[in-house]
Amino acid sequence: MGGRSVPVGGFTLLELMIVLALAAVILAIGAPTFAEFRRNGRLTADANDFLTAVQVARTEAVKQQRTVSLCASGDPQSTAPACSGGADFSGWLVFADPDGNCAAASAADIERTGGRAVADRGRIASVADGTCLSFGANGFLLDAPPSTARHVVFCDERGYALQGGTNQSAARGVEVARTGRGEIVREPARLSAWGLACN
Repeated sequence: MGGRSVPVGGFTLLELMIVLALAAVILAIGAPTFAEFRRNGRLTADANDFLTAVQVARTEAVKQQRTVSLCASGDPQSTAPACSGGADFSGWLVFADPDGNCAAASAADIERTGGRAVADRGRIASVADGTCLSFGANGFLLDAPPSTARHVVFCDERGYALQGGTNQSAARGVEVARTGRGEIVREPARLSAWGLACN
């Protein structure tokens, strides 16, 4: 039996250190981008969910030929959700509102709930220029007591600052026209014209 040695394959310590250094650099570059991607995704999801609620309320008002309202709720997922009377639309209710007072008479009147409860909202905030949206049988936005919310903004700690690499605001706004049609707004000039402080 010869005493011949066979070389064993593997990494040297220097090669391992170089690979770890490259991985650290890639992670340092990618982690902030991924964090911003997640924040943008949450804002987009909240604004789109609210816009969908506006469209559902309008459609149900036309379909049922009666007033349907959308109000802010502090805990939309509870067994007995109720309107909060505030202007934070992070959580909301869509409900039949035949008397037009923007208050759900019973749980049976609630058509749809959505958004997040106060405890689940994290750093995302919402502010509006009113507390309720009511749609008439023709689908048009009504002047609802106590005040109609035509503009709603969803934002995080960046406020109205520009989203990295774009000329669009990081915040997402929803504007509802008198005709009842809603749209997402991200232009900084339009958002700031609403006069809503969101940060």
